[in-house]
Amino acid sequence: MTDRPDVSPGTVSKILWHFTGGPTWNPKTGRQNASPKTSAAAYNNLKSIVRSGVLHLGDYREVVRVVLPERRQVDATTRKVKILKNAQIDIESSPICCLSDIPAAHLRYHAYRYGKFALGFHRDAVIHAGFNPVFYTLEDTPIVRSIYSGFSALQFADPGVIQNAVGVIESQVSDLEAENDDLDFDVSQEIWEIESEADSLETAVLSAKRSLEDFVAFVKTFRRTEFGTIYCEREWRSTKEYRFNTDDVAMIVLPRAAGENRYFKNFVERVAPGLRLPRMIPVVPWDDLVEH
Repeated sequence: MTDRPDVSPGTVSKILWHFTGGPTWNPKTGRQNASPKTSAAAYNNLKSIVRSGVLHLGDYREVVRVVLPERRQVDATTRKVKILKNAQIDIESSPICCLSDIPAAHLRYHAYRYGKFALGFHRDAVIHAGFNPVFYTLEDTPIVRSIYSGFSALQFADPGVIQNAVGVIESQVSDLEAENDDLDFDVSQEIWEIESEADSLETAVLSAKRSLEDFVAFVKTFRRTEFGTIYCEREWRSTKEYRFNTDDVAMIVLPRAAGENRYFKNFVERVAPGLRLPRMIPVVPWDDLVEH
C-alpha cells in the first residue's frame, strides 16, 4: 500500500483568510449588506490590522435564524392564543471574529462580496489561537430548532422564584412564632440548604446560557437561496480577539490599483517598510495571484 500523497484535495487550504472589505452589518435585517466596503476603507482596515497585530471581535453578534413551523403566541390585548405559521426567531450569539478557509484558486469568486484586500494566516496558527470551523445549517432544520428549544427552556428557569419562596417561608415561620409563644421552629438548616441549592442552580443556568451563546457563535444559518454565497464561505470563528505575530501571517494580498489609487505600490514602498514586515511574508498583487 502506497502512502497518501501530501497534497490538498483542492477544497481545503492551509491558509485562512480575513477579507478587510467585507460588507457592513445591517442590524435591521440581522444580515450583512449586499455590497462590500469601498477599496479605500478596506485598505485602511488592512493597514490598521497589520500595524496593531490584532484581529478584533466584530461590532455585531452572529444572528442565528430559526424558522418554526408553528409557534404559540399570546395576544397582549385580547389574551387569546394565536398560532403563527413559519415563525422566525433570532438568537443572538457572543461577539466573534472571522476567517475563511478558501483555496487561492477560489478567492476570485468571493471578491464581489468581500473585496480584494485580504490577510492570510497559517492554519496551524489560527487553530492554536482557538478558531474553529463554523457549523452550517439551513434555518428551518430540526437541529437548529433544538438550539432554540434549549434557549427557551433556560429562559423559564428562574432560580429567583426559589429565593422568593424561601423569604415567604421564613416570614410565615416568624409570624407563627410571634403568635404562639410555645412554638419554636428551627428551620435554619433547611433554609440554608434550599438557598444553597438555589445559588447552585442560578450559577448552572447562567453557565448554560453563556455556553449556548458561545456555541451559537459557531453556528451559521442560511437560506436555500444562499448555497452560492453564505454556505460556500467555509468560515472559521473565534469568540476572542486574535493577537497574532508576523510568524502567523502567511500572505498579504491587495490589488495593484482601484481607480486612481495604486494600493500595491503604496503598501510596498511606503507602508511595509514602516511596519518592518519580514521579507518571508509575501505581499502579493491580487491581480497576479487570482486574476492571471
